[in-house]
Amino acid sequence: MSVLVAITSGGYNVTGGYEMQTSKGEFVKLLFNQKETIGEKHVGKPSEDVWSEEDEYTLDYGAAVYKEKDRDFRILNVADIHFSDFGYRIFTGIGAEAVLRAIVNDVKPDLITLSGDMVCSDSDWYSIRRLTDLMESFGIPWAPVFGNHDDESNCDQNFLCDVMMSGPHCLLKKGDPRMGCGNYAVNIIEKDESGGRLIETLLMTDSHHSQPNEIQNQWAKWVCEGTKRISGGNAEVSAIMHIPLPEYETAYKLYHSGDSWDENCGGTGDRFEKICCEYDENDNPFSRGFFDVLKEAGNAKYVFCGHDHLNDFSVIYEGIRLTYMMKIGMASGFRPGFDGGTVITVGTDGIKAINHKTVSLTGFRDRLTVNI
Repeated sequence: MSVLVAITSGGYNVTGGYEMQTSKGEFVKLLFNQKETIGEKHVGKPSEDVWSEEDEYTLDYGAAVYKEKDRDFRILNVADIHFSDFGYRIFTGIGAEAVLRAIVNDVKPDLITLSGDMVCSDSDWYSIRRLTDLMESFGIPWAPVFGNHDDESNCDQNFLCDVMMSGPHCLLKKGDPRMGCGNYAVNIIEKDESGGRLIETLLMTDSHHSQPNEIQNQWAKWVCEGTKRISGGNAEVSAIMHIPLPEYETAYKLYHSGDSWDENCGGTGDRFEKICCEYDENDNPFSRGFFDVLKEAGNAKYVFCGHDHLNDFSVIYEGIRLTYMMKIGMASGFRPGFDGGTVITVGTDGIKAINHKTVSLTGFRDRLTVNI
């Protein structure tokens, strides 16, 4: 696989505009003047959105993307890029960018989602621009959620949002700040004679540093009920977040033994590190109710997460398929065969396949395939 890497940065305009600009000079300067980027805290404007369960859910609430009637809609998810202005991750980011460009060219997705830890380390003032510029270069709608590392640096989540949202293809919305930052819906609408039919809603969820909070639980229930009403019960809901829910650990312990999965759980894939969900004082997985909301809704069929770089399994637990996304790049816990992305194929009736694609000597190979 031969890939040409372009080092660029998005020029962020505080008025909300987006300017593409080449910045190889900035990148070289950064290598020798890293201290200049550290220290000042960059703070964005909090959202003024106020959500109420009394509001009526409409398709206008979320971002809309459209599926052609006679072709599948392809989502490419990118997990845990870990772009940084500082240290060795400057260089691992170059490889991650190369792989991302190549896999976008290979998959030709209709939508790109990013399941957290897009940036990290001591400074991400430059790297969030680098990420935004990279995503905008594809000319494809993209929808990010935050991970636990994104705001550990000198930029808060609101500032990171402001930069990403300056890109015209970015679907991100901050949402009600009581929920965190970056809680919004993406509605996949299939074009038809009447204009369009809702077939899938992506619940883009800020998992904070553990799990969604109680207001998010109420919000998720509201979105699920609204999706059900609008679609006549035919549209699915899929939650995309960063940190795995505790039910990932519960399902793995229940259905995986030795080197194999129970034949009745639809389980496939590997766990090469501890599942980093929230645990109680007795080291048991501790749930704050988000999974129960999805289960009770009935139309929520999938949860996708990142965070654990060496896990890629997918399993059905109590009617919901829990799936890890494939990690991209070599930063923060690399294992051969774990460098690529996850393709989610949406058909007329919702998700029909989940596929982990990983780098190989000849391009990309299928590491894991789930046909629904």
